[in-house]
Amino acid sequence: MPWGAALEHEGVWTALLEVSPERSFGQALVLGVRNQAVSLDLIAAENAGAVARRAALFDPSPTVWRLDGTTLSPAEPEEQVTVVAADIEPHIADLLALDDVVVITEHGSIIGECLGLEVARVTGAGSEQRLDVGVGAYDQGAFAAINPHMTPIEALAEVVAQVLTHRRKNALTHPINRMVRERWVRSELMADPSQIGMATLEIVEPMLPRDGIRDIAIASAIGTATDGDKVLVACTVGIDLDAVPAAADLAHRHNADRIIIVLPDRDRHALVQAIAAQSRLPIEFATSPEPWPT
Repeated sequence: MPWGAALEHEGVWTALLEVSPERSFGQALVLGVRNQAVSLDLIAAENAGAVARRAALFDPSPTVWRLDGTTLSPAEPEEQVTVVAADIEPHIADLLALDDVVVITEHGSIIGECLGLEVARVTGAGSEQRLDVGVGAYDQGAFAAINPHMTPIEALAEVVAQVLTHRRKNALTHPINRMVRERWVRSELMADPSQIGMATLEIVEPMLPRDGIRDIAIASAIGTATDGDKVLVACTVGIDLDAVPAAADLAHRHNADRIIIVLPDRDRHALVQAIAAQSRLPIEFATSPEPWPT
């Protein structure tokens, strides 16, 4: 397997999760579903406690083993450590107080997003805090080098204008309207939660930090549905086998009553639905808005 290795004996499947064990957990569940496994054992040398935490959220629950050299021991669920961001300096907050920019805190980082796309990031600490402007970390460095004469507020306004030009339904296809579409969907739902029967929504950070804007991960929010339930909403675009486990993990962290997974109809794959059917917490699917050019 691209994420490790697996073997089968009399319907019992054993899988070694070598690459990003938490993210590979969903693919291991698919392995069991596809092959109608009698039982599923998962082995991980790293993050076994996190894998065990996710496994406990599904029924039947895979058995998770911690690998230490050649020794196996049962893995106990471990809660995720939360990284708290530093306080944002007032002058930086003023720079980010721009129309169409939403400030998001994720795993200790403070990010400015426009229609779900990162356009700025706060770096440094205390009086050394600064605002790096651009679409993602790579572009932030390049933008500063190419435009040394621009003030941060001028630079941010320029980048936001570019994003708004390309991130709309009637725009031409462009890299800016192809990236992190799941976050674009979330931004649409934040503007109008009633689209999926929600009364309120508040953005929540993912369980795992992203490596960059091209990293695939659900975009989530927590809120109150019109029926009073506390609901974890997870937006995804494309077929992401980690979407259901990641949503279940977040729902567990925030003590949600149920989960809504929002995705385009074409991405409602049978395997994703099969994994969702094993979740201990009720999961329903909703069709996402598609604000990008088609």
